Amino acid sequence: MISGSRPVRRRVARPLAAAGGLVLAACLAACGSTTPSPVITPPPTPAPTPALTPTAAISVAPTATPSPPVIPLTIVPVPTSRFAAPGPASANLTATAAAELQKELDAIRAGRSYPGVSAAIVYPDGSIWTGQSGMAILSSQTAVTTDTLFSIGSISKTFVAATVGRLAMRGTIGLDDPLSKYLPDYPNASNINLRQMLNHTSGIKDPFADPDMAAAILANPSQPWTTAQVLSWIGKPYFAPGTGYHYSNSNFILLGQVVEKATGKSLASLVRSEFLTPLGLSHTFLQTEETVQGSKAHGYMEPPARPRDNSAGTMIPFTAEATAFGPAGAFVSTPADLARWASALYGGDVLDQATLAAMVDISPMLPYKPATARAYGLGCEETTIAGQVAWGHLGYLDGFFSAMEYLPASHLTIVVLENANWGEPIGAAAYLAKVALSPAATASPGPS
Repeated sequence: MISGSRPVRRRVARPLAAAGGLVLAACLAACGSTTPSPVITPPPTPAPTPALTPTAAISVAPTATPSPPVIPLTIVPVPTSRFAAPGPASANLTATAAAELQKELDAIRAGRSYPGVSAAIVYPDGSIWTGQSGMAILSSQTAVTTDTLFSIGSISKTFVAATVGRLAMRGTIGLDDPLSKYLPDYPNASNINLRQMLNHTSGIKDPFADPDMAAAILANPSQPWTTAQVLSWIGKPYFAPGTGYHYSNSNFILLGQVVEKATGKSLASLVRSEFLTPLGLSHTFLQTEETVQGSKAHGYMEPPARPRDNSAGTMIPFTAEATAFGPAGAFVSTPADLARWASALYGGDVLDQATLAAMVDISPMLPYKPATARAYGLGCEETTIAGQVAWGHLGYLDGFFSAMEYLPASHLTIVVLENANWGEPIGAAAYLAKVALSPAATASPGPS
């Protein structure tokens, strides 16, 4: 388990230390995998993507906005007392906290030489702080703004898992249904169930660990991949279903197909109608199925002193990688949207209590948990942030690294998105959490 409880010193000139000894594996499946996959690193695009409107200076003014839109009756809030005690009274957004959070975010970016970083925190009362620092596109000196879209990698899996959970609540599917009910032609499908796919105990292999597949994707980074192409690379299983744990993107690519088979609707349309529209999340898109509206950050590869633009094609981080990952990693979003999403999802406003309890239950995978893996529920990773249990997910695709974390004990949600493959979003989230929860930062009157 990645721990955020180890004391860390704030550093600006030297690299930021990830809280609790986060080991950054350069891998595509970097959200729970114990065997790093090779990094897919496309060559720089010959000509940069048309520049967005340049900004003369980086805007560092913290932003405090009203509570998110009222959740409609189609999403019924449920009590969360069985998961966590109420948040401390001191956890609220103040002018002092907003200024300190922005100062910390600037220090995090400078200390690690990130091109850009964007973050958001939702407080227990629904108030939200957003902060940005640095550049979305270095070549045009385009600053990160509140609306800049980032690749969120495997945070995408939380939308897939929530959709499966919502369909299970309605009886459209069953979590213990065999995969063969929906995809009868998949090998050994009758012995694999959806719950095992959601918590990575299915044994289905992750093809992105295959260096030959990485080479195939890199052969034409602007060329889209089909799901059939990706599935053709899945080899022999890691183990018999239900007898081990291995993080595999294949599980969520297949779950995307299951959802569409069960409903006759696209995953993107279901996520939008079930969650994005009701919650007012207007800056989140599954870029392989939807027309993305808004400006996108570019992803950058090491070295930090000379970042290499990772862009190719029309999608981020680049088209071949985005389309290959599909529902397992192709969503783009902003920190504000993701913070509201996590607050609603883990706070009990999206799923009924039994389904949410199943989502955050890590016990089925614990007998098989490798020492280096994060504890995993149903599309939900558990870690520790600033000494508190956190539910959420890491996200990594080449050139982007992100973290979305909800602290049930304090009902605080923190999201950090970085457009650098050397990012340390968990460490950054831990620093920001300590500021947000600090009595000194929350004692003054809130921003006007």
